[in-house]
Amino acid sequence: MTTFIYKAKKNNAETVAGQISARDHDEAVELISQLGLTPVLVVAKEGNNTSEGLVFRGVKSKDLYLFSRQLTNLLKSGVSLLRSLNIIEEQTQNNNLKGIISRICSEIKNGKSFSDSLALFPNVFSSLFVTLVKAGEESGNLREILENIASYQKTQDETMSKVKTALTYPVFMGGIGLATIYFILSFVVPKMGVLFASLKNNLPLPTKILLSLGTVFSQYWFLILLVVAVFSFLVYRLGKSKKNKAFYSRMLLQAPLYGEVILKTDLSRFCRTMVLLLKGGVSLIKSIETAIPILNNEVVKDDLRKCQEDLTSGGSFGESLKKSKEIPPMMAHLVSIAEESGNINEVLSEIADTYEQETAEKMKVMTTLLEPIMILTVGLIVGFIVFAILLPIFQVDVFAY
Repeated sequence: MTTFIYKAKKNNAETVAGQISARDHDEAVELISQLGLTPVLVVAKEGNNTSEGLVFRGVKSKDLYLFSRQLTNLLKSGVSLLRSLNIIEEQTQNNNLKGIISRICSEIKNGKSFSDSLALFPNVFSSLFVTLVKAGEESGNLREILENIASYQKTQDETMSKVKTALTYPVFMGGIGLATIYFILSFVVPKMGVLFASLKNNLPLPTKILLSLGTVFSQYWFLILLVVAVFSFLVYRLGKSKKNKAFYSRMLLQAPLYGEVILKTDLSRFCRTMVLLLKGGVSLIKSIETAIPILNNEVVKDDLRKCQEDLTSGGSFGESLKKSKEIPPMMAHLVSIAEESGNINEVLSEIADTYEQETAEKMKVMTTLLEPIMILTVGLIVGFIVFAILLPIFQVDVFAY
């Protein structure tokens, strides 16, 4: 991440200046515009050092959870922040995290705040983490904020673990099935072709197709790998552009069953993050701005950015959500009512719980159906191979008879 210095105009023509962190100049301009400002000058700050985030990698979510939990426990025990960081640095097994903590301690000794020190490592500590720590410093309840962060990280890790566990067996079965089919086509079918050499002109169509596939897989496997690699690279490159990201995101949302899971997974993560930020004392507009980047689907992110713009202009969050074609109407109505009653934290938490439960049930149904579908698909392919091999033998027996 790079820090950009900017000058911009407000709606009343007032000139404001500030700093913002972004990956590049275009993103910096976009982020400034989302704040309701008109960028006039945006330049990279001299002395930017983006190497920290590149050097200190290899810090897993589990390590960050342990860091937050241990720091919370030490602060609860009355240990000072600097001493707590030194203790964690001494006992951590992750050398990358050890180096980061050492650098953070040095920055704090030099007069920087804890949150500003964390911001030096954007590839390790997300903007969400830094924003919450900053809010905790300003409100004087850093310990409670860190405890909430640790609970949030644990919840997110458990959710991801459930998804991975649910998909492990179907993916394993699919891999074994593909490997079996590849082995048959590459090694078994070409050898069977020798047996049918004398019947080459009289072979039935299924057998001819099978032998052709066997020839392709056994003799041109490198071309297949090359085509797959080139196709994957093109999909990856095309997916990097904002326009294509939006297209892919919309296609995913329209996918049967899977689209609903993607939408509700993103919305539950958004609501859970909003609750964490609002409890930390962060304003509603700032909370939305911080929560948006953690989402995966570009269509959902764009809709929420529009809600942020409406809020900045004095509008209502719930009414803005009602304008979205993707956000479920029930969520929009609940948020709108929550704004009127003043219990938006409780409502967002309930929405997150509901969507997480619905997503878990959908994932269970999908993985339950996926297994027999994959077995049936592999079985049909193997059945076709066996049928294509045996068909000429049956014909020879019939003719001989």
